[in-house]
Amino acid sequence: MRKRSITLGVLAVVTGWGLGWYTHDRWGLRPDATRATARILSPASSSSAPATGVVTAPPRNGKGDMAQLLERKAFARAVERYEALQGQADDTMVQRAREQLLAHARRLVAQGDYGSAMQLLQRYLQADYRDVQARMLLAEVYRGRHELRAAIDQLYEAKGQAWRPQVLERLDRQIRALVVEYAQTLKQRGDNSGLLALYQDLTQLEPSYAPYFIGLAVAQLAFDDSDAARQSLLLVAQDSQVGAKARELLERVRVATVEPQQPEASAAASAVAGIPLLRSGSHFLVEARLGGTQPARLLIDTGASLTMLTADALKRRGIGAHATGKTGTFNTANGRVRAPIYRLDSLSVGDWQVSDLEVGVLELGDRRIDGLLGMNFLRHFQFFIDQDAALLRLSIATEPG
Repeated sequence: MRKRSITLGVLAVVTGWGLGWYTHDRWGLRPDATRATARILSPASSSSAPATGVVTAPPRNGKGDMAQLLERKAFARAVERYEALQGQADDTMVQRAREQLLAHARRLVAQGDYGSAMQLLQRYLQADYRDVQARMLLAEVYRGRHELRAAIDQLYEAKGQAWRPQVLERLDRQIRALVVEYAQTLKQRGDNSGLLALYQDLTQLEPSYAPYFIGLAVAQLAFDDSDAARQSLLLVAQDSQVGAKARELLERVRVATVEPQQPEASAAASAVAGIPLLRSGSHFLVEARLGGTQPARLLIDTGASLTMLTADALKRRGIGAHATGKTGTFNTANGRVRAPIYRLDSLSVGDWQVSDLEVGVLELGDRRIDGLLGMNFLRHFQFFIDQDAALLRLSIATEPG
């Protein structure tokens, strides 16, 4: 009973702190400048024209046809026309068609016709999955339909394709605001399972954002899972932003769940040791070992479902790589490509090792790295990328208990 009451007290304190932490930015995409409506030209009547007269042809850019297709909600045919232009037209015509498609989607969103906007954008993204503006529009559609979790996922998809700093900052603001809104909705419903699932995913989608680990710990405490909460808090106990709050919660959890410890034992549980990282622009590299012995420099990529290696790294002696006979399709800067999949005997980072790990084999165009460390390795752990200290902090993932 004493344990339960203290846990509820922790939840109340941190809920107030969490709401104060986040900033609620105004949601919404800024509409582009209004574009002139395309004029639809019809051939002139030829009843009185001589047989040898010049016939006026429809516009070669198909702009009128595209507008008609969109007005009739023939979205599949409109996107097919866009795809055809990609294969035969110049960049100006392709960009004009893209602008028509996205402008029509914006009008549908403004009218509250979210179903039609979703159909158009989902079909368009099949043709151009890297279009950041389209992803952001689709997120707005999901928000309009009150599907906040789907909106968050779309914004993270957009973030994975964006590279302009101002766009990335805008995406971060929108994600933070949506997470606050969605978390508040779940709390009002008393949906602790939903909150736990949300923060479990967020800490993997954005493992460098420490406040998500506080949210995860609070959700774990709602299930009286003190061990899991302790692990989440230890990962960020030294973070410059939330470290003080994490240590305060750790002490509350310790007092509530165990007998008084020796001072040295309490001090030893104040942080998780980290693995050094090398900064490369906005990314981080980590030193790994293939097959337990061969060194490899891997770029941490939480957007990659599969760990990747270059062909040169795969050829190193003693790494224990075996062909599986399978291939996979992977998104790269040059589009989707197929690549073979191998199985490694083991891959190690620091003292942590995963055995029988599948890896894709793909040239990455950067001789400084030997591959990407993807989620099929990282998902075995709970992990935090400490950007201030340039450390990767890992602990064993725990199931809700």
